[in-house]
Amino acid sequence: MLMQIIDCLIEQDPSLSARRTIDMRRYIVNRWNSTHEESIDEDAVALFLCDESRGNLTDEQRIFAKECREEITACYRNAVFQMFQCGEMMRRHLVSGPEEYCRNFLSQYTVPCNKQLSPCNVL
Repeated sequence: MLMQIIDCLIEQDPSLSARRTIDMRRYIVNRWNSTHEESIDEDAVALFLCDESRGNLTDEQRIFAKECREEITACYRNAVFQMFQCGEMMRRHLVSGPEEYCRNFLSQYTVPCNKQLSPCNVL
């Protein structure tokens, strides 16, 4: 249920929703073009993302685009959750800031030598 609420928050924010759509299109086009000889039509992908019944994508491209769209949706959902989590932990003084949050909860990320991270770098 929480993830559904996060999806709604993303969809209701015009900037975030537009950014996600742009990232989806880029991701689909770049991944397709890097693994296939024939490139995919960017405009057809954009139409498909707005309405699955539009765009002149092949069946294989439609399936591929749906899978990639879900990957980006999951990434955005997770990023928003992590921002909320970091903010709440800072509010409760469980972590001193994004650097400590990253060190403790996002161990796959490294903190730069100067120990400076902007709140967006948590993503």
